[in-house]
Amino acid sequence: MHVCQIGYTKHPVKCVHIRNPIIAQRKVIDCDPTTKNRGDKITYKRESLHRIDEIGIKDRKKRRLHRRIYNVDGVNHIWHIDSNHKLIRWNFIVLGGIDGFSRFVTFLNCRDNNKATTVLDSFKTAVVNYGLPLRVRSDKGQENSLVADFMIKERGPNRGSMITGKSCHNQRIERLWRDVFEGVLCYYYDLFHFMEEECFLDISDDNKMYALHHVFLPKINEKLSVWAQAWGKHRIRTAKSSPLRLFTAGMINNPTDFDILDIGNYGTEGNYEDNFNDYDGIQDTRPILDSRAFSVNEICQEELNLHCPRNWASSYYGIDIYHQAVQIIERNS
Repeated sequence: MHVCQIGYTKHPVKCVHIRNPIIAQRKVIDCDPTTKNRGDKITYKRESLHRIDEIGIKDRKKRRLHRRIYNVDGVNHIWHIDSNHKLIRWNFIVLGGIDGFSRFVTFLNCRDNNKATTVLDSFKTAVVNYGLPLRVRSDKGQENSLVADFMIKERGPNRGSMITGKSCHNQRIERLWRDVFEGVLCYYYDLFHFMEEECFLDISDDNKMYALHHVFLPKINEKLSVWAQAWGKHRIRTAKSSPLRLFTAGMINNPTDFDILDIGNYGTEGNYEDNFNDYDGIQDTRPILDSRAFSVNEICQEELNLHCPRNWASSYYGIDIYHQAVQIIERNS
């Protein structure tokens, strides 16, 4: 009989360690089936493991990841901007920006392209509403080039006015995309796939794609606006306040500029071991999507606006309004 089968009741931690010599403390506690029955405390398990495998614990601690703590001094000190391509199959691209300190969404809208002029237009609108940030962080996508030129012109060169790097270091906006997809985009993602499966929608048909954008683009922007307002009022557990309150309080305090010793790591969180130099000179391969080269005449557009208005209501998820728009376009083409 195996030694662990004989002495398990007397030395459970040692037996688990013999069978799994590289197992960690948490796993030892989870693997022991007698924990609940014997009533042993977790501290006892850890002390036992320290006693029988002190060298192994020290070796594992050497390879432990040291995470960078996100640290920004105030509101409008840095904005994080990015574009979301979850609906790119249907030529919908969501552009977004978020304040790093308060996590307040400064702009969030859906467009039919991600050209640099479009991104700059959304950014300038947010600047008019909420002020010009001291710095902006983004990835190295070419759609952000005009925003970079604008920031360098307004805030000055050689001070980190526009900080670019890996997407994994743009955590504030990358984390936001997950909530945006769950709250808004997943609905349209599933709806458009359903329309394709039922042969209602063909992405190669210009008439149907124009009808899709006419019907659903305003609705997506409406839902994004409602979601952004709700996001601004939700309570952040770690800050014990809402993004809107943090942003408003920060604006009242009138933030001022300050010197930063490490521009490359400013407004990031993650592992200290990440090497920023590995990304130098590498351009983002994400394509620049232009608007579809298709338009309708004025009579057709007026009829669309009359029978398929922006504030439409439907009990069939908007598919009936979409079919009506397709019929109008095909009749006038």
